[in-house]
Amino acid sequence: MKIVTAVHIRWFGAYSLDHFYTKDIALHSGIYAIYRVYGEKETLLYIGKTSRNFWQRISEHNKDWLWNVKGKIKIRLGLLEFPDGGRYSAKKLADVESLLILWHLPKENTTSTCYYRGRVDLEIINFGRRGLLDKKVTAKELDWV
Repeated sequence: MKIVTAVHIRWFGAYSLDHFYTKDIALHSGIYAIYRVYGEKETLLYIGKTSRNFWQRISEHNKDWLWNVKGKIKIRLGLLEFPDGGRYSAKKLADVESLLILWHLPKENTTSTCYYRGRVDLEIINFGRRGLLDKKVTAKELDWV
């Protein structure tokens, strides 16, 4: 029997940068995805993680670089769930972020774009308002060199 580290991410949003700060979910932590809508096209810009709350982390991004992005910013927030009774850990959160970045290659991410050093048995199921993220992402489907 194969053992899989399964993580489900329940996605909420997409919230505009202005409305994001008024949402209760902004006080939670987890994985977030930042999108840009320019004209009719939506593009995934960045995937991140935070052990603090989303409000604090997105505020930092806004001061650093989001204020300079052309188009409309949309933010999706992901809460981690562990269907097999798994537990939250900072390492598991980092593995989830790393796998999602390598899988989707958002243009503003600079780390985890060439390799993945996390759990080889990690499987992520994205559901809810996941935007452009694939429904299922697994480390086993990566090209391991």
